[in-house]
Amino acid sequence: MVPATVEFLLVQDDPAEELYLREMWETHKVLNRVHAVHDARRAVDFLQRRPPYESAPVPDVVLLDLSLPGHDGRHLLQWLRDRPETGDLPVVVLVDSPAAEWIVRREALPVQGYVTKPVDFARLTDIVRTLESAAFLVVARPS
Repeated sequence: MVPATVEFLLVQDDPAEELYLREMWETHKVLNRVHAVHDARRAVDFLQRRPPYESAPVPDVVLLDLSLPGHDGRHLLQWLRDRPETGDLPVVVLVDSPAAEWIVRREALPVQGYVTKPVDFARLTDIVRTLESAAFLVVARPS
């Protein structure tokens, strides 16, 4: 029996970063699905299942870039934390560099962790392992 996979929502405006993450998933044989939106407004639409996301699953983990067009990631994070249905949703912040991570950490954002872009798979795995509600599902594909 294959366990249910954890759904990830990537909120990232850079298509190259999204492609890199998807390729990394493939390389590491991760079966967890990644849904991607490119700004905070679309993330809200996804989470509230507004068109065109009426059949969107409830994500188990949000991977959030703070530098988004329009409302930045901090605005979306506050929106998530203010709502009872998403207040406890695990969020991992994507940062541009170790220096940026240091600066963002000083803000004491209510998140479960930080990962430097391009996404460091080992670091992301470490964070996901700490979450009670989430895990990666990895399988060996037949040769």
